[in-house]
Amino acid sequence: MMVGLLWIVGSYAASIVLMHWYYRRELQTNPKKVYVWLITYNNQTQVEWFIRSLQFFSKLKGRDIQMIIADQGSTDETLAIVERLRITYQIEIQSFDEQNTLDEWIARHEDQQVMVIRLGHQEILETAYKML
Repeated sequence: MMVGLLWIVGSYAASIVLMHWYYRRELQTNPKKVYVWLITYNNQTQVEWFIRSLQFFSKLKGRDIQMIIADQGSTDETLAIVERLRITYQIEIQSFDEQNTLDEWIARHEDQQVMVIRLGHQEILETAYKML
């Protein structure tokens, strides 16, 4: 009976090790980086919560994200909040003035998964987590 129990536990442990090895190999050969272009304008009450939530859900789903904050000239504390979080989450900050900037950026990343989120629109925020 003890031999059978050890056989079951050993098989279970071997399957766990094998799955972890396969998962790490897949991540190294096929990284799934998602580029998130977050457009902000006077969103100091939402920006920190959204950045932290998006980072949490991306880690939970095993996705690596690169976040770019494009500000449209905020006059509140939005940029100060993003600057505080920039080092922790490796966030890139850009000024955003025209649609051409966004189109050029998307064209440079056309072979990768790109999400463009305007922080002021609540319906887009609800679906952003599902798209990761």
